[in-house]
Amino acid sequence: MRREILDDVGQLLREQLAAEEWGRVLIEVARDGAEPVVAGIEVEDIVGDEAKVDVAFGEESARSLLPVLAKATEALCELEGVELDDVSGGTFVRQRAGGFAWLPGLVHLPSPLLEAEWDELRAKLEARNTALEERFALTRADRYDIDLENETVVFSEAGQPSVVARAVLIATYSFASRVWAWGGYNKNVPASVRRASAALADAVPQRDIWEVSTPVFATDEPTAWVLAALVCDRCGGQGVHRAPIEGGRAFLLLRDVRKA
Repeated sequence: MRREILDDVGQLLREQLAAEEWGRVLIEVARDGAEPVVAGIEVEDIVGDEAKVDVAFGEESARSLLPVLAKATEALCELEGVELDDVSGGTFVRQRAGGFAWLPGLVHLPSPLLEAEWDELRAKLEARNTALEERFALTRADRYDIDLENETVVFSEAGQPSVVARAVLIATYSFASRVWAWGGYNKNVPASVRRASAALADAVPQRDIWEVSTPVFATDEPTAWVLAALVCDRCGGQGVHRAPIEGGRAFLLLRDVRKA
């Protein structure tokens, strides 16, 4: 069903909205009573003739597509298991290999520097986490206790502490809204936790990475992992722990990992 919807919408995007000239389109969808309606459209990653894009989205035929895009977004949200009201729409991404992908939420194009380092950052973090696992066997722990105010996490096996580490909150990720929220802006945690988290983001020297200077934004889980990898790389962390929280994940930077 998902593939059918994307194929049908993709054909319309190519035929009427100059899809070969751009990389992604963000469709904001709200509700008028029970009906979904398009509240806004934003085109990003223009790779072709910008004038063609302007003409295509300015024509009357574009307006006739709005109900189709709204309904398609609503259906894709249902298939993804998210509420339209939580994510406020969706993003159609044109793939280089052909066809379209879809992301719940209004997901902007990654910053050029983050995209350029994407694979390297992932590889570095995977190597760090693998090294921690080989040395400390963290996945064998059947319990872990996090104290963000004291910046500690204790992993335990069979009721006994086995590994201790310094842990600082990087950010949280919500499954419902598909939103990344930097810990430095999280009002649900104590001020000391926010300060420590903000210091991590401040330690990233490249201020042209818009994700670092944006408190809260829609994204997907792979991007969330790369953002955590970026912080780990720039801050000299030993690894990142993804802790399950209600409705999402908390990303913790690990340092000073040692046997308990």
